[in-house]
Amino acid sequence: MLSRPILHGNLSKICAASRPAAAAAASPVARQITSTDSRHFHDVVGDVVCPSGVRGIDHLRDPRLNKGLAFTLEERQTLGIHGLQPARFKTQEEQLELCKIAVSRYTEPLNKYLYLVDLQDRNERLFYRFLAENIEHLMPIVYTPTVGLACQRFGLIYRRPRGLFISFNDRGYVFDVIKNWPESDVRAICVTDGERILGLGDLGANGMGICVGKLALYTALAGIKPHRCLPILLDVGTNNIDLLEDPLYVGLRQKRIVGKEYDDFLDEFMQAIVKRYGQNTLIQFEDFGNHNAFRFLDRYRDSYCTFNDDIQGTASVALAGIYASTRITGKSITDYTFMFAGAGEAAIGIADLIVNAMVAEGVPKEEARQKIWMTDINGLLTTTRQEGSLSDHQKNYAKEVAPMKNLQEIVEKVKPNVLIGASAAAGIFTPEILRLMATNNERPVVFALSNPTHKAECTAEQAYTNTEGRVIFSSGSPFPPVEYNGKTYNPGQGNNAYIFPGVALGVITTGTHHISDDMFLIAARELANFVDQSDLDRGSLYPSLNAVREVSMRIAESVTKCAYDKGLASTYPEPSDKRKWLEDQLYNFNYQSSMPVTWPWPRMPYVKTRPLEPTILFSDSKKNGGTNCK
Repeated sequence: MLSRPILHGNLSKICAASRPAAAAAASPVARQITSTDSRHFHDVVGDVVCPSGVRGIDHLRDPRLNKGLAFTLEERQTLGIHGLQPARFKTQEEQLELCKIAVSRYTEPLNKYLYLVDLQDRNERLFYRFLAENIEHLMPIVYTPTVGLACQRFGLIYRRPRGLFISFNDRGYVFDVIKNWPESDVRAICVTDGERILGLGDLGANGMGICVGKLALYTALAGIKPHRCLPILLDVGTNNIDLLEDPLYVGLRQKRIVGKEYDDFLDEFMQAIVKRYGQNTLIQFEDFGNHNAFRFLDRYRDSYCTFNDDIQGTASVALAGIYASTRITGKSITDYTFMFAGAGEAAIGIADLIVNAMVAEGVPKEEARQKIWMTDINGLLTTTRQEGSLSDHQKNYAKEVAPMKNLQEIVEKVKPNVLIGASAAAGIFTPEILRLMATNNERPVVFALSNPTHKAECTAEQAYTNTEGRVIFSSGSPFPPVEYNGKTYNPGQGNNAYIFPGVALGVITTGTHHISDDMFLIAARELANFVDQSDLDRGSLYPSLNAVREVSMRIAESVTKCAYDKGLASTYPEPSDKRKWLEDQLYNFNYQSSMPVTWPWPRMPYVKTRPLEPTILFSDSKKNGGTNCK
């Protein structure tokens, strides 16, 4: 006897639809099994639940509906799930306390990360509320630095789909792959090709973890509804030999596709997103290689609703820190001289936004650029050096001086007020360089922005120790408090999460079709203005992470105003009370009733009806065997 073939995906639906007679003739047991097997794990789409389309058991199986032991007795009995849970009833607050206990039991950050992934997979509202209300403790787990480790171990910890993997082998059919995503109301996409994940290099398909983490913060910090967010990994291979030889690697085992084929693949992807979700869909580029990041930003920024967080988001949060530092140094941003260690996408993005900020203060663009010095692996960016080519963006900051390679000698020559590290070269800010900064400045400003922590240009302790505690310090990844000369410093983290959730909320709600650099300049000012004197006194240029949700709302409000003022918005009419309008569109972290909404009808008025008489369906001639056909 031949075994029945196993059908996967949409093929099983198509074949089932072609066998109506067989299905009708099947036994009741067979029909029940077929119905059960055809159900998806994630049956609910959007944020509006159709009661007739959801079974009672779905409320336990679907993470969007599941409330754990928080279902009331009435809900359990009405939904038909009574007896499937213990008799205990819990509130969401009690569940949150249990989550805190569960997370604290783990000592390894990766285990904490896996617990949160599991929580998100089984109870979505509880996960986002837990993350939003404990962001200061959980940010290092769902975001840098732990997310970097999660990406490195992605093949080992992968559990279930959360996002789309579109491979180069799908070229020509990218739209068909995107159609497989069950949500139709996607408003925000975070996409990467995994070539430069944090400071860890080429992680290929393992880079999906960074997109999932970013979009989780969209919801937790800005209240963007999770069903409107879609993480996407463009798998074009990897040049990481360790991954190619790793039996646990989940991506294409081939070297990266480059050149015209790669560009055409990206063009097809962008066009497919617009075709599926509309022109105003926000597309956030994340962790693309330096040689592609600026190229794609320049290529798509005037045709799509897109931004690059590594360039523009990093620039905005760094500029906010620079603005805040002026309250300590007593100088204006136009008085600063800047030195960058690193000349990649992050450094260029920060420099470009600093120039825009100076131009807004009345400084000519070329004069502003002359205040910014940059180094890369080959030394100082100059017009005269022979080693290492310069990109068009780097040429804007090349100086007409003799080539120099030693960073300490360059700092000694330039005497910068602000030293910014975006090089992913650990320890490049040596004690000698830090002491030199302290010699040249009463309050030197030092930003060690490279991620994750072990890639930072210096530690917070090294910065304070080698500057006699006078440094104004910030980092890209969190550092513990530093005690020096009897004073405790709590250095702030220049985290992009202060910026991109609020910008995204403003862009999505207004239907902005192009994202201008002005929006990131506005976001930097809003963040800097939120910094309190108490934050500066404790050694931080940024507010507490617990305040990020309020920061995001203020940024979104300002971005909304900018979008309407510049004619970039497509949602009309323009709201008069923009904050309330934004708040009305936010995700609700709290549980909602699982009961269908019911309402009374008025008593029907009495109307006397006529007697019921039989209706004649056939004429007498047809009744006698005749016909009326002509």
